[in-house]
Amino acid sequence: YVDKDLSAGDVIDDEDPYKIKQKYIGDDTIEEVVIPEGVTNINSYAFAGLTALKKVTLPKSLVNIASNAFIGCVNLKEINLENVKFINERAFSECALESVDLSSIAAIGNYAFEKNSITKLELPASAQSLGIGAFSNNTELFSVSMKASKIKIGSRAFEGCANLTAINVNATVISSFAFYKCNNLTNVTLGKDVAVIGEYAFAGT
Repeated sequence: YVDKDLSAGDVIDDEDPYKIKQKYIGDDTIEEVVIPEGVTNINSYAFAGLTALKKVTLPKSLVNIASNAFIGCVNLKEINLENVKFINERAFSECALESVDLSSIAAIGNYAFEKNSITKLELPASAQSLGIGAFSNNTELFSVSMKASKIKIGSRAFEGCANLTAINVNATVISSFAFYKCNNLTNVTLGKDVAVIGEYAFAGT
């Protein structure tokens, strides 16, 4: 923002750029986004609220997706995440993702994938932490498998995943309410590295 110079004939309007209400660009028009090779980070709210967005192609160079980057992209069903290491808070909250390849993931932030349509989840050995409510209310999710032995599962990570029937978890910590209200959970396999199971971790199942 550059101050107006009245003496030079600059025109002043009534709107200060710092006070104008922010509006997402292309919210009902952009259907596909392709990020070029070389990009390593997608910043906060970069593509938030793009309601027509259906597909995103990420480069192999991308490592980090910041908080709220794709929040509210209610029609986003396809994105390649196999090279991404860090997915931050609410990055994909309230999208329509049905499958995710997280084969390089190290950390997933709070509510990162809440309210999606993911059906099956596999977390690799590289995974270290799963935030609060990370996959909560994925009502289509039926299977969860975690290969990481040192991962910490945050509270309410899978709360409300009503169709979840089987989990295979070898986590150091399973926090409180982690699988709360997973009413159809019938098969639970816990590995030898589980050290802490929090209060109400499996309540309502």
